[in-house]
Amino acid sequence: GAAPLVSFLSNKNVLRESPSPETLRRCFRINSTRTQRRSDGTLSIEGVRFEIPNRLRHIQRLAVRYARWDLRTVDLIDPHTGAILCPLYPLNKADNAAGRRRAVHAPPADPAPPSGEALPPLLRKLLAEHAATGLPPAYLPPPSPDPESER
Repeated sequence: GAAPLVSFLSNKNVLRESPSPETLRRCFRINSTRTQRRSDGTLSIEGVRFEIPNRLRHIQRLAVRYARWDLRTVDLIDPHTGAILCPLYPLNKADNAAGRRRAVHAPPADPAPPSGEALPPLLRKLLAEHAATGLPPAYLPPPSPDPESER
């Protein structure tokens, strides 16, 4: 018995929040698997090459999520969970042609402990347990070749 506007304003709100435009854009995307180029750490989507972050260059097959009509938002995803790992950006061909390529940094190698330091606790425990058995060592490294004997 009331006008629709009066009824709408007097009752509690039962409307659902609408998703943001960014959320809607991300809903209509393709999941795909691409092979990484080992030479320069890129992959190709719809004829456009994208750079792979250095920390992921060891992965040969990469799962990506993108919209065909909008290649500005390409994401690298975890194929098992679907979680977004990182965004991918197009290769800058002008900088690449000018020789200004991004540096590929190898992870630093773990430095060897100095020879004068004690063994780690777990290794010390395992060696003590093995020594208690009275058996000879399980592995003896081969003798290193003497450079003088090869001449």
